[in-house]
Formats: sequence, C-alpha cells, structure tokens
Amino acid sequence: MASKIASKLGAELRKRTKKTDGKFFKAGKKGEELKGDLNSNDKDLQKNALKQIIADMTLGRDVSKFFTEVVKLSWTPNMEVKKLVYLYLMANAKLHPDKAILAVNTFVQDSQHTNPIVRALAVRTMLCIRVDNIADHVCPPLRNALKDKSEYVRKTAALGVLKLFHTHPALCEEQGFIRELEMLVTDSAPVVVANAVLALSEIMEHSGHDYPVTEGLVKRLFNCLSGCTEWGQVSVLDFISRYKNSPDIALLIVERCVPRLHQSHPAVLLSAVRVILRNLDALPEQQRRGYFPKLTPPIVTLMGKDPQTQYVTMRCMTLVMQKYTGLFSNPKDVKAFFCTDEDPVYVRLEKLNVLLQLLNDRNAQSILKELEEYCQDVDPIFKARSVQALASCAVRLEGCVPRVVEVIKSLCMNVQLVETVLLAVKDILRKYPSAFIDVLPPLLEEIDVEGMEDDEAKCALVWAVGEFGEQLPDAQEKLMHFVDTFTEQSNSVQLAVVTATVKFYLRSSSAHEGLLNNVLGKATAQDNADLRDRAYMYWRMLSKEEYASKLAGFVLNKKAPLRADGVEDVDVSKVNELVGKFSTVACVYHKVPASFLPDYGHKGRDKAAEEGYDDQDEYVEDEEASIVPGAEAPPPATAPEAAAPAAPAATPAAPAPTKPAANALDDIFGPGSAAPAAPAAAPKPSSGASFDDIFGGAPMATPAAPAHPQLLAAAQCDGLKLHGGFANPSGAELVLTMVITNSSAAPLSGFALQFNTNALGLKNERPLDLPAVPPGQTATHHVPLTSLPTHVAPGNAAVCEIALKTSLGRVYYFSLAAPAPQLVAGLGYPRAQ
Repeated sequence: MASKIASKLGAELRKRTKKTDGKFFKAGKKGEELKGDLNSNDKDLQKNALKQIIADMTLGRDVSKFFTEVVKLSWTPNMEVKKLVYLYLMANAKLHPDKAILAVNTFVQDSQHTNPIVRALAVRTMLCIRVDNIADHVCPPLRNALKDKSEYVRKTAALGVLKLFHTHPALCEEQGFIRELEMLVTDSAPVVVANAVLALSEIMEHSGHDYPVTEGLVKRLFNCLSGCTEWGQVSVLDFISRYKNSPDIALLIVERCVPRLHQSHPAVLLSAVRVILRNLDALPEQQRRGYFPKLTPPIVTLMGKDPQTQYVTMRCMTLVMQKYTGLFSNPKDVKAFFCTDEDPVYVRLEKLNVLLQLLNDRNAQSILKELEEYCQDVDPIFKARSVQALASCAVRLEGCVPRVVEVIKSLCMNVQLVETVLLAVKDILRKYPSAFIDVLPPLLEEIDVEGMEDDEAKCALVWAVGEFGEQLPDAQEKLMHFVDTFTEQSNSVQLAVVTATVKFYLRSSSAHEGLLNNVLGKATAQDNADLRDRAYMYWRMLSKEEYASKLAGFVLNKKAPLRADGVEDVDVSKVNELVGKFSTVACVYHKVPASFLPDYGHKGRDKAAEEGYDDQDEYVEDEEASIVPGAEAPPPATAPEAAAPAAPAATPAAPAPTKPAANALDDIFGPGSAAPAAPAAAPKPSSGASFDDIFGGAPMATPAAPAHPQLLAAAQCDGLKLHGGFANPSGAELVLTMVITNSSAAPLSGFALQFNTNALGLKNERPLDLPAVPPGQTATHHVPLTSLPTHVAPGNAAVCEIALKTSLGRVYYFSLAAPAPQLVAGLGYPRAQ
C-alpha cells in the first residue's frame, strides 16, 4: 500500500515538474511567433507568450518590441495574465513613454474594480511606472485608494504616497497626499498603520515636514504592535523612536518596549533596543543603569543566530558599549563572544574587537586563555590579529602583562609569527619599557632581516634597535642592513632609520658620527619632501650644541601617545547620533548617513543630471542581434548638429560681437540678454604669442563649442567621454565620427560598436580596429557605415540607437539623431517612412 502511494506521488511530482515555468528560460519562441501568440484569442497562448517575454526580460534581453501587443492585453479579465502584463509595463515603460500612456485608461478602470487585489495592483503599477506624463493621471486613483474600504488597498496606497513623493514631491504636497497619509497613522488596521508610519517617516526625514508625535499617539501605536507583522513592528518602533520626550513619557516608552526584547525576530529585537536607548538619556543615572541587565541577555542571544546577524549585532554593540560602559559587565556574557570553528573570518575578527572592549579585571584571565588558543589557529590573518589582541590586552590592562609575557616568549620560536610578535612587542615596550626587554634578544636572533617583507615590522625592528641599542648585542649590525639598502626601502622605513641613527649618535656621538653623516647624506638626496626635511632639520640642530641638547630631550625622552588598544573608537561627537541609528547601516559602518548616502529622490536625480549621470542598464544581446538601451538614453543630437561635418578639434571659434559695456564686469557677466552670436570663423594664423593675447590688448576669444554633441559623459561611463555625429566628408560615404576622450587611469582599447535595427538599416561596415587611447588623451576616428536591408526596421526614423563596448568590460548605450537627408542623398539608403 505504501509503495503504491509513493509511486503515485512520484508520478504526480514528475507530472508537475514538466509543467514548471523553467522551460521558458531555455530556447523558445522569438519575434513574430510571440507577437502572433499575443494577438491570438487563446488565453493559454497569451499567458505562455507573456511568460516567455518575462523570462527573456529576466535574462537581460530586449523585449521592448512587444510593447504595443502587451499593452492591448491589459484589458484582460484573467488575473494571472494581468499580473504579467503589469510586470512587463513596469520594466519597459521608460523605453516607450509615449506608448505607456495608452495603458492609463486600463489602470484607472482597474482601480475601480470590485476585487481589492486588482484595485491595489492597478495603483501600485501606475506608481511604479516612472514616466512624467502618467503622474497627473495617478492622483485620482491614489486618493480613492487612500480611502478605500479594503485595508489591503489602503496599505498599498500608503506606500504609493511615498513613491509619488520620491518622484514628484511638489505634486505630492499640492494634492494633499501627505495630510491624508497622516490620517492613516490612526487607522483601525495595524497593517495600514505600519505602512503609513513607514512612508511618513521617510517623508519627514527628507522634506522638512514635521508630524507631531504625541503621548496619545505613542500609546495607540504600541497597542497596534501585536497585530503587525515583524517588519511592520520594526516600522512602528522606528517611528516611536523619533518621539521627543520628557522623563515620565520616556519611562513609559521604555517599559512598553521591554516585552519586545523577547522577540525571536532579530530586526524587531534590535529596533526595540534602539527605542530604549533613545529614551535612556532622559532617565536619571540610577534608573538608567537598572535597565542594563534587561538589555544584555536579549542581545547576547543574537550571537546564536546566523553570521550576518552576529556581525551586525557586534558592530552596533561596540558603539553602545562606548557610550554606556556598564553594559555586559557580567563575566558570563563574555563567553558568548568566543570564536568557534564555524564562524567566518569577518565574524571572528569582530569578536576579537568586542572581547577587547569587554576586557576587565574579572574576565581578563578567561579572555587571555582564549586568545592564547587563537594564536595557534590555521588562518594566518586571524592568527596575526590574535597576537596583536594579546598585546592590546597588556596595553589596556596592566594586570595582563605577566601572562602576555609568557605567551609572547612561547611564540618567539614560531617563524611564521616572528614579524607579528615583533609588532606586538613594540606596542608593549612603548608603555612598559622594562617588561619585555629580555624578550628582544632571542626575538631578534630569530628574525631574518634580509627576508623581512612587511614595512610595519621593519619599522618596529628599527625602532627597537634605536630605542634599546645599548642593551642589544648586535643592534648596530641590524641597523647597518637598512642603512646599506636605504634607497631600496619605503619612505616609512627610511624615516625610522633616520630617527634611529640620530638616537645612536646622541647616545655616543664619537662612535657613530660616520654612520650619521652617511644616513643624513642619503636622506637629503631623496625626492620625498618629508624625509628630506626631517634629515635637514636633524642636521642643522645637531650642528649647534644648544639645539643638540634640546633635540636629545625630545628624541630620547619624549614618547609619542600610545594608541594600541585594538579597539575602533568612534568620535565622541558622533557616538550619540550613531547610537540613535542603532541597527541601521550607519551603525554598521560607524559613519553618519550623510557621509555615504546619495542625495534623496528628486535632489539626487537633479544632481546626477548636472554631473552627466543617466540611468542605464546593461542588456545581453538577443539572438536576433537587437540592442536597445536598458534605460533612457541621452537626448539625441539634433539633425543639423549631426549633419555638420567634423571640424578640427583644435580650431577655436571667433569671438562673438558684443555691445559696448559700461564697465569691465559687463564684459564678463553681461548687463542683460546678449546679442546673437555670429557664425564661427577660423582665426587668422598668428606668428607667435604675446602678453596682449593673455592679459589684454586684443579681445579674448571665447572657447570653441564642441564640433559634435556629447553622447557619453565621463562621470557616467567610468572615465569614457564620447562626442560624435554623422558626416559625409567625401560626399560618397557616410561615416560616424567618434571623438573619444579617456579620463580614466588606464588605457582604453578593445572598442566594439553595434547599431540597433533602424529605419535606414545603418550599420558599421566592418568591426572596429581602433588603437588604444592612453589616459588623459583624445582620439578622433571616422567609422565607415553601410546600409543593409536585413538591418532595416520600421519605427522611429529620427533616432539611431547604438551600443559601444570597451576594455572596461561594460556596454554603453546612446542615441544619435539620424543623418540629415542631404548626407545620405544619392547613397541609395532607404528613406525613413
């Protein structure tokens, strides 16, 4: 009986597997076949054609040619087909903004559908289509959705207000959507409240709009938490954390948040911790510390989660521990941060930082024992950091010094750790000069000076030789190696050698005068300004006795401030702000959001437009060899600009005639509207330059305008700047003139050019074979073009869409106005319909 059931289940599983949609990601129908299926009356053919198009779109292929056929299907009553149509429209409306308006009537009609899912889908799709001419049409459906009887539609509309604000903030405020969004904060449905506070929080942060959060609203939000999803609870808690409170209300908020610390979802737990931390400052010191034992256990439980959660938790913890030193004072909490074999390297390294920050007299021995085991780890990076952590324990806590000395002595015989141990010994010797002096002689014997590669280890060795040269038997021999190879060392090692040599001389001037002259002579001949200046400073101070005695006091007695505790302390002025951003990316980066986030919404787009940025996606070439930009291309050049023959780039334009000015400033800024410029004329050749050409005398020529429009901006295309246009210099052959400027740090080569199908059938006659363009250089090339009947496609006859690929590995798309009729006259090219 069981075998029969298993065989039936297997047969059913195989049957369903054959019907999966994975087949659409393999070779399927193309072009006209898909168009025929879309225009058919068979619902299954339409659905399968849409699935094939969506699969091709997922693979990065160009599917914009089906736009008209897909828009027609937006009227279908079939829910599955409608979802596929809406998905296609959201992804491809930018490529056909003039045709996207055709679907507006469908969206408006669906927003009044009896099914709430259809109503919400219509509003969401309209707001996801980032086309300007749709914005005005979306306002009435969005306003109706905000007052819809279905909570599903209202929660969708709440996020729709945020999308509209992101693209059209002025329209959003004019239509009063923000006020209506504020009304949803007190909605009866918890899911609607969660989306409303999420949208309102972002709008408040980026618009200057203020929404008063009162005590009554806070209580109401806490009451709706139980009905929200986990991420809805996160949104509500983040909104509550904005509340500016008095001590009484702060205590209420903290007490209401404490139960949320027992949530199993990490995001809810961390958000509750953030609310509590934001309100702790309003409480008295004694009452504040009473909540520390309640905060510690929930955070410790997160160390049993996945590695990513552990890392985020520890990055946030280090900030909180810097502000509130009493947290995690229980010695048992330390064990949660001990490393395991399953931890990835980045988690283990962060655990080392946390252990150092938790170090105190009560847990020092257990932490040192753990670090001693880490020093035998197989991972070289983690092993080296563990040795450095041992030294940091000794620097931070004097009671750790004897145990650290024993461990360091045992590690001296490990050849792989010699350089790392030397760095650790240097840090401890700077704070406790007499603690490790007996470790230096055996450690220096194990060091192969000629085989050292790490510059920091070399600097540590030179420092130790200069600082304790009298107590080391072969100190001068070690130093002489670096003196003999002085010119081969890095700047940091050279600076250390100069200082160490001066120390030798100050202790025994007669015995090391020749060594000092040798080193200072080499240092003053170097190109590095810091090294050369320091050598001259030492030389001149040592040449006079009164300055030499002062120099000895600074070089031999003064010690630089020691900062070797291994903990990444954040600037105190930023700690409060970052603690308020607890559980966010800012807290993980230990940076304020303004330092790494781009400008928001319309401001970011305006700034990107000023800098030449444009949204472009890379598309994989279809098997039919059609290339269409994945986003809006730069506006095509006008026909007269494209038709003009290429002019020499170095030929400046003649100065435009100007009206007499009342003063010199009018010559620069102009008193009003300028007179129309005369046609550009080539300047007369000049026999030589004169001061009048630079400072005055003759009128200064205005800079020449580019001979061709800019097609690609350097900021947008990794340093590649392209000007270009169509030309027919010989009258018998059409060419594409390309002026390539390389603003990157590497040569540009491997150029490949491909035209999309166009009304004239234009295509490059042969593959590009252009020489490399060095950094900072500009090269002009004329690419011969031809016309192929197989490359002709009806459509927009005024624009040619072109793709350019370089050695940078990316494909850049741009649009260029089709050549003017006079350029192609007599060449036999098809006329644009």
